[in-house]
Amino acid sequence: MKKFIIFDNGGKTHDRYTIINKETGDVFAASENPYDSKGVGNLVGNCASHKIVLHGAGWRQKLPLKKVIHAEVENYVNNARLDPDWIGKEVSGKPLPEGIKKYIAELEGNDNAQQTKTNNTHAEKHPKQHAEGVAH
Repeated sequence: MKKFIIFDNGGKTHDRYTIINKETGDVFAASENPYDSKGVGNLVGNCASHKIVLHGAGWRQKLPLKKVIHAEVENYVNNARLDPDWIGKEVSGKPLPEGIKKYIAELEGNDNAQQTKTNNTHAEKHPKQHAEGVAH
């Protein structure tokens, strides 16, 4: 859970928890139990999305550098801390509901699966490099 910063609006809305991935800038909204039939657990955007530019023929996205994403996440989190009425107060040290813990664990798992998929795709495209132990 160190990859995520969590805010709780105290139940003002059905999606009371805002979960921010510090590495990717992805922002998720979740109810107390996202797995309930009336629960919510959705990707709502990315706090660095306004930094994504189009290049080439105008149809390819160029993602921002990691340091840009980290700066945007820091800015987003600082704004949230300054205005607790926006997305709530930061949850740190308080116990989280089991549904939220499970949801965050799943988000971490999906993040790791995506990284593995990216590494495997690179290995498939460049088998000689990976056989020799040379990484790009």
